[in-house]
Amino acid sequence: MKMMSIWRSYAQATVLVFAVSFAAAGAVRADQNSPRLDGLFAELQTILDSSRAAEVEREIWQIWGLPDNRLASIPFAQGIIRMNQHDLEGAREKFDEVIKVAPDFAEGWNKRATVAFYLGDLDASVRDIRETVALEPRHFGALSGLAMIQERLGNVEAALDVLIQVKELYPGMPGLDARMQALRDAIEAKKT
Repeated sequence: MKMMSIWRSYAQATVLVFAVSFAAAGAVRADQNSPRLDGLFAELQTILDSSRAAEVEREIWQIWGLPDNRLASIPFAQGIIRMNQHDLEGAREKFDEVIKVAPDFAEGWNKRATVAFYLGDLDASVRDIRETVALEPRHFGALSGLAMIQERLGNVEAALDVLIQVKELYPGMPGLDARMQALRDAIEAKKT
């Protein structure tokens, strides 16, 4: 138990050190505006090797998670820590701060959408997903979340439409084909 507490403290400190270091550096272009994303997305659309696809996906998430606005770095890191601690209200407050100082940071909106989803506030989650996608139309994570919400609301056709968009961005996304087939099956079942 004590080891877990030490590890959690170490992980939190590492995230904060990273955020502060990144904020101080300021020279790296990150977030959804990174020029590296175009090449990564081009590769993601053609990769046949699932392990390489997972690596590219991780690289994309890492870039998305680096606010270009240095003032957003620390509250963003603190929000992630609070999410990991299951302090969802605290996480939402931190992501509110991020959005205030960096309203053009797509991942700030996406993280707040995720928190809203976990809190059961689906309307707020959808609003924040829309902001995310307006800033980063290729955000397969936000779109996948929107499909999940549509499915939960019983809008299976809308959920499938969203997953078709995801398929165009990330054809090899794990579990995507099965999700799409389940929705197609649900749509067929509604017809009978």
